[in-house]
Parts: sequence; structure tokens; C-alpha cells
Amino acid sequence: MQPDSSRVEDYFQRTAVEFDGLYERKSAVQYWTNRLLRRALFERVRLTLDAFEGARDFTVLDVGSGSGRNSLMMAQAGARQVLGIDFADNMVDLARAWVTKDPAGARCEFVKGDIFEYPFDQKFDFVAALGVFDYVSDPARLLRRMMDLSTRKVLGSFPAPSLVRAPLRKLRYSLKNCPVYFYNRRRIEQVCRDAGLTDYQILPCTSAGYMLVGKVAASQAAKRP
Repeated sequence: MQPDSSRVEDYFQRTAVEFDGLYERKSAVQYWTNRLLRRALFERVRLTLDAFEGARDFTVLDVGSGSGRNSLMMAQAGARQVLGIDFADNMVDLARAWVTKDPAGARCEFVKGDIFEYPFDQKFDFVAALGVFDYVSDPARLLRRMMDLSTRKVLGSFPAPSLVRAPLRKLRYSLKNCPVYFYNRRRIEQVCRDAGLTDYQILPCTSAGYMLVGKVAASQAAKRP
């Protein structure tokens, strides 16, 4: 685990149900408030599903899969297999329960573990990390690991700094002993260089951040002598 991992794990163990509630439709007011104030939460999923366009019979590794909401949408978008990995037990339990609500959930599986330590027995067409780089102190290391596990594309969301919301979020998380990191476009480009990713796009993901879409095959080819 990276140095911050235990603190992040503890945070999401404690807040799993609260976090999952951001996606709920129990009331129209709650749902549309979250859609308005947390638009990036939904936009990053849309951009991820757009990256699947044209793919057939594909597999996905959903890093930091949380309560399984995104994993189910990936399966609904046509993935033959979605493996979600998260190091919070409570999140894995929520995910396993959530995907039973739809037939596409039969193509989803969830495991507890750390992407750096879990003994994967396959590679995946797509490896996605949505809402994960927010909490990672060494983003290039994570991106390299994602590239190692992917045969086609890596996808990641990155929160942007801002004058008001970012400092408030940093304060809120620090009070709960959880680190949080922010990225501008230049820093994401540096992360890509450090990881060896050469063919990528950095897309705006509302005013709250960015979405990285990287093509792994081209980057791996560039490394060959």
C-alpha cells in the first residue's frame, strides 16, 4: 500500500453508505441537488462510457469501484466482464448487493484488495479509475500499474484546484484524516510522462476537473527499441 492508503481505506469504510447516497434517487430534490452540485461525478461516467464506443466483447477493471454504481453502468454499456476492486469491505458489500438489481450485474464481480498487490490472472481491455486519483500521493505509479493491466485504454478522473471548493474539500477531508489531491492540466501531463503514457487526451470534466483517456498500445509501442 502507498503511505496514504490506510487513511483512505479507513475513511471509505466509515463513509461507504454516505458516499453511495450521492447516487440515490430516493427524492427528486436530493437527486437533482447532487446532479447540480456534483456534476463531475456523473460526467466522468459519461466520458468513460464514451471511451467504450465501438468496442465489442470487452472487459473492464474498475479501480476503486466503491458501491458498484459505475461498474453496473459499464456492464450495461456492453462489457462482457467488469471486475471491481476496492480496499474498503463496506464498499465491496454495497457493490455486490447493488448489482443484483439489474440483469447486467451478473457480469460484474467485486473483490477487496489493493491494485498494487492483488494477484490478477488476466489483463483487461479497459482500466478505469474514477474518483481515485483524488486520494493518491503517487499518481504516476498508479497510472503505470493501470497501463500494465490494460490492453487498450486507461481512463482516470482528476479533480481540479479552485479558489473556494478545493480548499473547503481539503479542509473537510483533513478533519476526517483523509488526504485529497488536486491537478491542473500541466500536472496531469507530467503524471503521464512519468508513467510513460504517450498517446492520451485530457478532456474537461465540468469545471471540477479533467478526464484522462489514454491509449495503452501506442504508448507501449513507443517504448520498444
